[in-house]
Amino acid sequence: MGVGLVGIGTAAQLGWLAEFFLDTGLSPLHTAPNDLSARGQPYRKLFRALELTAGIAFLLACPPLARLAPVQWRARSTIVAVGAFGVLLILRSAFPLDCAASIDAVCRQSAHSVSHQLNFVISVLLSVVYVLGPVTLLLWWEGRWRIVPSIIVAVESAAWLALVALSLAASGQFAGLVMRVQLLGGAAVLVCGGTYLLTTGRHVRTRWEDSRG
Repeated sequence: MGVGLVGIGTAAQLGWLAEFFLDTGLSPLHTAPNDLSARGQPYRKLFRALELTAGIAFLLACPPLARLAPVQWRARSTIVAVGAFGVLLILRSAFPLDCAASIDAVCRQSAHSVSHQLNFVISVLLSVVYVLGPVTLLLWWEGRWRIVPSIIVAVESAAWLALVALSLAASGQFAGLVMRVQLLGGAAVLVCGGTYLLTTGRHVRTRWEDSRG
């Protein structure tokens, strides 16, 4: 059940891919995916609903995932990361941006509401989770399974540094592309994590429990 909920959450989290089939008016290369759900955007309700669905699914997945993962703090840290990810997605869907700053010059210069400011803070926290999530997997995964989270940590860290550099450069060019790479990396970790629990996690759990006995 837990892996199934992670699958639902991952699919909903990838809902931003619908922008390639909808006339959103936003450039995938240069605008933040989060702008899709900003007030005034034509499909804001759809993208907010997808984010809310993803957040709820990840949060509900935590109890059954805890029964699949080894009873050890390192594995539990991954469950906590999934739960935190879900909570942040739910909160961000509840506090949308006032406007899409990436395409609205007036929006960039205007004073913003508490909702807009909270959305920005939550987005920053989500970018941190994108890096820390795969790091928690490295604490307890074994063998060749560690390759995927290692690659994702490198990719997410590079993406985070690239966003900081683009922000300092004040250009914003290609920021949208970098953010979408972040989202794809997060989805890859979730898919790999679900596969790990279904194929290997049970054996690891049994071995650790036997060693404790």
